[in-house]
Amino acid sequence: MLFFFRNFVICGVFVISGCNGIPWNSPYGDGFSSDKVYYDSFSERPKHLDPVSSYSENEARFTAQIYEPVVQYHYLKRPYELIPLTAAKMPKAIYFDSQGRELEVDASDDEIAKTVYRITIKPGIIFQPHPAFAQKDGNYIYHKITPEQLAKTSSLADFEHTGTRELTAADYVYQIKRLAHPRIHSPVGGLMGKYIAEFSDFAQNLRRNDSKDELFLDLRRFNFRGVSQIDRYTYEIELSQKYPQFIYWLAMPFFSPVPWEADAFYSQKGMKEKNVTLDWYPVGTGPYMLAENNPNKRMVLRRNPNFRGEKYPVQGEDEDKTAGLLGYAGREMPFIDVAHFSLEKEAIPSWTKFLQGYYDLSGIVSDSFDQAVSLNSEGESLLTAEMADKGIKLVTAVQTSIGYMGFNMKDPIVGVQNPSSVYLRRALSIVIDYEELISIFAN
Repeated sequence: MLFFFRNFVICGVFVISGCNGIPWNSPYGDGFSSDKVYYDSFSERPKHLDPVSSYSENEARFTAQIYEPVVQYHYLKRPYELIPLTAAKMPKAIYFDSQGRELEVDASDDEIAKTVYRITIKPGIIFQPHPAFAQKDGNYIYHKITPEQLAKTSSLADFEHTGTRELTAADYVYQIKRLAHPRIHSPVGGLMGKYIAEFSDFAQNLRRNDSKDELFLDLRRFNFRGVSQIDRYTYEIELSQKYPQFIYWLAMPFFSPVPWEADAFYSQKGMKEKNVTLDWYPVGTGPYMLAENNPNKRMVLRRNPNFRGEKYPVQGEDEDKTAGLLGYAGREMPFIDVAHFSLEKEAIPSWTKFLQGYYDLSGIVSDSFDQAVSLNSEGESLLTAEMADKGIKLVTAVQTSIGYMGFNMKDPIVGVQNPSSVYLRRALSIVIDYEELISIFAN
């Protein structure tokens, strides 16, 4: 069953917002900060911020602001469309036969022996400031931390010096190798072994060469055919077959760049015990840095001073202009300086605090649906007068959802194979009112 419905659940797909300047009842006061600050909440603490392991929506709201894959989704176009992010242009699949001869793009699957994506990134992209890059007299300051230095360290902020450098193709190559790292679990490592050439053999080779006496497994020492650096800004990924979906994998955090310096820095003895790891303190080239990681209370993103800037889209759907989503067309992002995310495990307190002005964005809990939304005679969703008077705006989106109901075929009443059970299952299937189900459970 494929349902299309207006989404009113707390998941960011349907939200109401009161973020025009100072909220009407701001609990922070007019003089709280000179920065442009955004306030929001999260209900589940992120477990992984290392892109090799991160694979959940609650983590993506942070990692997507910090890491930059080579491609991204256009913010406004529907259906969804990939566009370059750090890539100089959209990567294209190049097909080859078993003799190494390049094939036409419409070649049959039987002819294709391998697929190559050659990716060139833009020059001049700079990593965020980070202690892993700090150098003095050509030597890395914090790559050989002493026990005395470690004793004085409780967070990343305790490191006095920071540095940076330019993003290169080698950083993307290094991260792809990390998908096979023997000490880190990647949820996509097994799948990539089916498609990236020699990936599984490479993973076995890393396991054989992983010495317990060696804290830092330097992946620059190991190479395989599936990924290779061509020059400073270009690298190639080779697949062992045609796999059109792979271009969409390139938009995910698994294929974001990770500098070897960060890997070496975080691999030092005692760092993990201090929670000074890539899982806790990500390193990226995106618009924001993780300034505070206290997942039991608050997560804070702060503008990356090294971010090059990105233009807001100038194209969108017809209704985007009416909705005001093209009002910032062509302007340089990001628009805000700091984003505060507070832990709210329960939906009702989160909603209440939104109404009190603590948060700029909120989904609507089912118990408060009638308070926030009214339906006109045509079934269109509108804000109630109470919400509109407070300057709150309503944003809706259509979401597809796949769901099913099943019978326990081992059940002695509905599951047994006899005519009466068949008729019972049919009757139950007929009487279920899916329109009513959607109305009640999805508002």
